[in-house]
Amino acid sequence: MANEFPLPTPAPSDPLPPPEENPAIPPAYQPPQPVAAPPVKSSPFRFLTPVLIGLVVIGIIVFVGSRIFASLRPKTSVSTRTEAITINYWGLWETSNIMAPVITAFEAANPSIKVNYQLQSHQDYQDRLQTALTGNTPPDVARIHSTWLPIFIGNLFPAPANTVSATEIQTNFYPVVANSVIVNNQVYGVPMNFDGLVLYINTNMLRQANLSAPQTWEDLRSIASTLTLRDTVSGKITRAGVALGNTTNVRAWPDIVSLMLFQGGINPLSPNTKTVSDVLSYYTSFAAPGAFWDETLPDSVLAFANEKVAIIFAPLWVAPEISAINPGLIWQTAPVPQLPDTEPLNWASMWLEIVPKNAAHPNEAWKFISFLASAQAQQILFESAIKERGLGQVPSNKAVAQLASQNPISSALVPGLSTAKTFYTASLTHDGATALNSRLIKYLEDAVNAIAKKQDAAKVVETLNLGFNQVLSQYRLVTPLPTPTPR
Repeated sequence: MANEFPLPTPAPSDPLPPPEENPAIPPAYQPPQPVAAPPVKSSPFRFLTPVLIGLVVIGIIVFVGSRIFASLRPKTSVSTRTEAITINYWGLWETSNIMAPVITAFEAANPSIKVNYQLQSHQDYQDRLQTALTGNTPPDVARIHSTWLPIFIGNLFPAPANTVSATEIQTNFYPVVANSVIVNNQVYGVPMNFDGLVLYINTNMLRQANLSAPQTWEDLRSIASTLTLRDTVSGKITRAGVALGNTTNVRAWPDIVSLMLFQGGINPLSPNTKTVSDVLSYYTSFAAPGAFWDETLPDSVLAFANEKVAIIFAPLWVAPEISAINPGLIWQTAPVPQLPDTEPLNWASMWLEIVPKNAAHPNEAWKFISFLASAQAQQILFESAIKERGLGQVPSNKAVAQLASQNPISSALVPGLSTAKTFYTASLTHDGATALNSRLIKYLEDAVNAIAKKQDAAKVVETLNLGFNQVLSQYRLVTPLPTPTPR
């Protein structure tokens, strides 16, 4: 089709008075002499005194004997203090300095539980975690990407009823969280924050052209056309308008294409409509000959940092990378573009804290995760990250997500979270080469490249759909399609 992104078709009584004092006795007064006492009659209780005396003696003997016996027993501790339980926490991305205030707050409220935070390397993390989860000594808490849940769910311990409930997730978090972590009304993980896609825009380039941030895809295309510069002799791009269109040097291209598919009304569990090829064609048109980007340019984030491209799509976490490369660069973020006259739709990516089924202390672990899900903990984490690296990712708890709106970088992501979606094509999760994400992304890459080469669009979509179904059905995410007969 032409360069037009197609449109798609929730009170005491008073005290007694004191007795009166006796009157004064006159000095000459003599008390009367006593008279002989009358004979005493025999008391019916005369035999009780010896019995009472005997009971007292027996009691004394028992008491003294018990004390002597107690003194002869071995000494034992009578302290009521119990030793604290330590839960081991495998974390990713967040340094110990960032996590320390959150852990300290939890331990102060729960002195019987200590948290041992262990920052893991992302290299081979998924494989190492898989081995740990099937062993006898896994961590008590670990971090996985939300799209890994189908891989690990058989080895996970869902949240006990007194920790994080499905209702709490549905009430306190954005819909994309509930759709990702609730399985059969059980909660299998909780994210502390979000990332996603935003536009990074070179502010000076935009101002010089008297332009504003794009709101629709056609706005983006028009701005890209204006800001693209070429060598007058060779025609080579010297400054790209936007980094889009291929799979070789566009950072997070799978997220971008997945976003576009969602915006086009496509269900990525079954991408078998003509709209799929229309969306892929529109994406590749940004890197077509004479357009706004090509494969000779550097990686899109590096190109942006070095002012070789005016606009890129990228997650929030690349902001420190850009600033490190070019501290003097003046740039801004903006929400991703939308289709006109349609409900907005955005992209989210998130990591979850989970509890292995074989964890030594699963209940204490979920108590910790329940704390991490609270507004208090997420505010502490956000402020700690800002202090440590100048950027805090958007809190996943809606009560504190608006904190990120006060930050000029992360503010672009917040408005779209209520309509955000995610899928198993999320990139840069560092999963294994044969894992769910990697395999789906490979099929998607082949489809994008085939469309760029003008191959038969119907066959491209058919291959993509069959490939997705083959992978997704292995994780019981879809029903397997019948095996096609040879033609």
